[in-house]
Amino acid sequence: MKGDASAKKGESVVMEYKSGDYFGERALIKDEPRAASVIARTEVIVVSLNRNSFKRLLGPIEDVLRRNMEVYGKFVAPSTD
Repeated sequence: MKGDASAKKGESVVMEYKSGDYFGERALIKDEPRAASVIARTEVIVVSLNRNSFKRLLGPIEDVLRRNMEVYGKFVAPSTD
């Protein structure tokens, strides 16, 4: 991503993003709806991947992304898996 954006749940900002950051990996890894809305604060350029492309291209680093998802734990409801 290039630019600045914020993730919001309802009216609360739960995360801030800047150039070089990424978002949406939780929904792709867990095959679930997105947990927050991302709102651009400046002009933003992003790359979009569907789940199949994500798995094919980034699958080898999925474990690293799963570890990083723990940061979001305080912002999402516990899983019922």
